[in-house]
Amino acid sequence: MTTVAAAAVLAVVTVFVPNLPLWVSPAVLSVLVIGFSIAWPVTVSPTPRWGISAVLALTGLASVWVVSLLPAHVEFSPLATELWLAPVGGAAALGVLLIFGVQTFSQPGGLQRFLATAMLCVGAVIASTTAGWAMLLRQKFEVAQGTLVIERITGLTWLMLTILVALAVAALATLLPTRRRNRMIAVVVGATLVAIIMQVIRPGVLSVPAVIGAAIAALIIALADSLSESNEAPRESLQHPLTAVALGTGTTIVTGMVGYFVINVLPW
Repeated sequence: MTTVAAAAVLAVVTVFVPNLPLWVSPAVLSVLVIGFSIAWPVTVSPTPRWGISAVLALTGLASVWVVSLLPAHVEFSPLATELWLAPVGGAAALGVLLIFGVQTFSQPGGLQRFLATAMLCVGAVIASTTAGWAMLLRQKFEVAQGTLVIERITGLTWLMLTILVALAVAALATLLPTRRRNRMIAVVVGATLVAIIMQVIRPGVLSVPAVIGAAIAALIIALADSLSESNEAPRESLQHPLTAVALGTGTTIVTGMVGYFVINVLPW
């Protein structure tokens, strides 16, 4: 249900962003990052690890606010498809390095340290991808500011809403009382069908990217759901309430970068 709640909040921001101050979007995303940063370390240890949480929060907040506040004329690459991925990659690299530093001096050695470090590094990368939503929301804001009449539901808005609705449907499908394999099929098929229906209702140039983004979001949900039957993670961690928060906020965060990539990186 965390995924549904996070997706609903982002959907509201997405719809009303042209009428909101520029700082509102990164502020909402910052709350999402902080919640994820507190919860993610619990996936490898049932006890909170505030040092790791601080690193994850620093990574996510840096990527979000850098891409939100940089002047529009800043260019990191002559290639349009690489827009502002440089600060996002830099934040992710910094987070991974800090995770390695903290893990080197905080836990006993062995395989468990290696697996925990890998999982926490994944968390740093996820936190940095929050900038995907920041870039999409900023793009919509700037396009709206350049027009005489603000259109609340643009093609970009409909793509973002399609991905968020598909994400929520996929999350709800994980609650089906059936075998994991059947549940994963229901997650992907259900979310993709919903995305197709939404694009049939309002077709546009971004219809194909929207459906692809929704399908990828559903696959991410299915992958996260498979963690519930993991043998590597501590049983206490899997049963901890914050693990659900970590997976819910994490999957919502990642879909922003998915949306950015299907629009700007794939060759249309």
